[in-house]
Amino acid sequence: MASRFLFFTCTRQARCDIITIMNILYLFLLIIPLLALTAFFMTEKGKGIKEYIRFFTAGLDSGFKPAQILTLGKIGKATGLEDLRSLFWSINALDSCTAEIVRRAKFAGADNDADTQRLLSALYDYRTKVALDHSHKRRGLESTRDIEAGQRVRILLRGVGVFSSKVLRVTPKDLVLEYPSSPKIKATSIDWKGKELGVYLWRHEDAGYVFDTVVVPDPVSEGRAILHVTHSSNLVRSQKRKSIRVKCSIYAQMYLFKPGMEVDSALEPEPGMKCLLEDISEDGAMIIIGGKAIKDMKIKLQFMVLDVLVIMVGVIRAVEYNQETNQSRIHFECGELNPRMKNAVLTFVYNVLPEEEKEELDAIRLTEEDGTVDTERSDAAQADLGSVEYKPDLPDFAKHA
Repeated sequence: MASRFLFFTCTRQARCDIITIMNILYLFLLIIPLLALTAFFMTEKGKGIKEYIRFFTAGLDSGFKPAQILTLGKIGKATGLEDLRSLFWSINALDSCTAEIVRRAKFAGADNDADTQRLLSALYDYRTKVALDHSHKRRGLESTRDIEAGQRVRILLRGVGVFSSKVLRVTPKDLVLEYPSSPKIKATSIDWKGKELGVYLWRHEDAGYVFDTVVVPDPVSEGRAILHVTHSSNLVRSQKRKSIRVKCSIYAQMYLFKPGMEVDSALEPEPGMKCLLEDISEDGAMIIIGGKAIKDMKIKLQFMVLDVLVIMVGVIRAVEYNQETNQSRIHFECGELNPRMKNAVLTFVYNVLPEEEKEELDAIRLTEEDGTVDTERSDAAQADLGSVEYKPDLPDFAKHA
């Protein structure tokens, strides 16, 4: 009996020893691959794979598809990027990569390929997001004391109308504004003292702002064509940019559509009204046209950008008319462009063309500047918002409306 009990005790002990040995073996089986993997990732090849995994994960987090991330990785390596992840936060890296994609696509004759256009669309959408994120990180206006002299403003005198002005000086106690002007209202007939005003401004590379203020008397400035208004620390952002705009000088054909008429994005075979684009983005343009334009009118634009025909269809959102020159500046908002046209506009906007094509565009731009330099003045940038430089070759808008 005792020997049988001893036998079972030994058997149980043996089983425990076997289980312990098995657990140790399992532990080794787990630790050894981990140690091997750790050692591998410490090698040059391992570090490269680890960085590529991080790059791939960053690409997925940024909204790109796996196939697009692989393509971006290849292009990034070809352009000599040390950190591929910089493609997802650096504008310079994005521009270099996009330029290389455009160059390769043109060389291979695949610039109209659907996959190429989808990749460019994804890159430009992300590039816009990065650019706007960077600009929004800039400290916004917290007080009117931060406004710079020369800032253009719109003054709303409630119940009377809107006036144009600009900031002449910023003093510790108040803002000094140029005497308001309006093409419709005689500003000199208004007693401005004590008036409550709404002031609207657009800060360059930032956003729109609005604040309320009051006109205060200033004995020293009595009789001078200026207004003194109180400072405010309650500035409200009126809007944020959804796209990036750049200055340009592109002639276009404009087509006008009367209320109720259907407008599509089909090519117009006949010439339209000649007009000039002053700035451009993927969602609109600033246009100079002869005559007095009409707000809220539907129009279509046709013009060439980088050898691509662009057709924009949209609405005139605002008009600034200059009676002396009989010309208008039109704020035009267009609908969604097709990918090919949108990418052409964005390539122009972001100036991410290969160097050889940049040089051609720079030569054209400088030649055009040579032709207009005699008519430009050093204070042109501070001209009133309603002023329009006269362009003698533009037809009258009203005769075509």
